[in-house]
This record gives sequence, structure tokens and C-alpha cells, in this order.
Amino acid sequence: MGKSSSLEDYMKSILILSNRNGSVRSVDIAEELSVSKPSVSNAMKRLRKANMICFAKGGEIVFTEEGRVFAERVYNKHSLLSRVLRFMGVSKETADKEACLMEHAISDETYECLDEFINAHEAAEGSKDIAVAK
Repeated sequence: MGKSSSLEDYMKSILILSNRNGSVRSVDIAEELSVSKPSVSNAMKRLRKANMICFAKGGEIVFTEEGRVFAERVYNKHSLLSRVLRFMGVSKETADKEACLMEHAISDETYECLDEFINAHEAAEGSKDIAVAK
């Protein structure tokens, strides 16, 4: 799938909604992202064509195996970047907004290196989470 910030946001939202609600429908995505139903419909067509999602009976949106891996990767980038920003003293709200922008820009290589760096820092500090700076 070609890299598109918008489609990555849709994939991340499907993952979050699926984990939260157990199932996802287009109307849930529209509400979560504050976008129109036609926008969701267009995005779902593109994601289905890219073999990222499929539709179950009743219109439920389900990931393909490839789609789940992709969505989890985007979500993990977001989570790591948000943690790093909060560690640096950025407010949770700002960290989440800016992590959403940054997750689309960093390469998998940068993500892997940052993840290794943070894990090494946490291991050296003897904690599982980076302490949030005040």
C-alpha cells in the first residue's frame, strides 16, 4: 500500500475501535475521526482494494492479516513517539497530536532505532516505562 497519512489514520482508528468495541463499522470510524460517511466509504474502498481490510456479514470492517500488521505498526509508532514527547515534558494532549503527525514521517528504520534506544534507557533505569518529566 502506498504511504498515505490519511489511510494510515483510518487504519489506526480501525485498530483502536476494534480493540475498544470488538467490532467496527463505517459509522464508528466517521464519528471517531470526525469525518463524513462518504469520506470513510472512499477510504474503505481504497483499503479493501489494497487488501488491508475486508467486510464481514453485516458490514463489519475486519483486517486482513497484512492490514492488522500494518495498523499495529502505525499504532506502535504513534505510541512510542507520544511516550518520548511526554518524557521530554510535552503535555499529553500535545504529545498525542504531534505523535500523530510524526508517525507518518518517520521511517521504519528510525522507529526501530528509537524503540531500541528507549528500551535500552528503560533497562538502564530499571523501569518498564520512561518516567514522565515534570
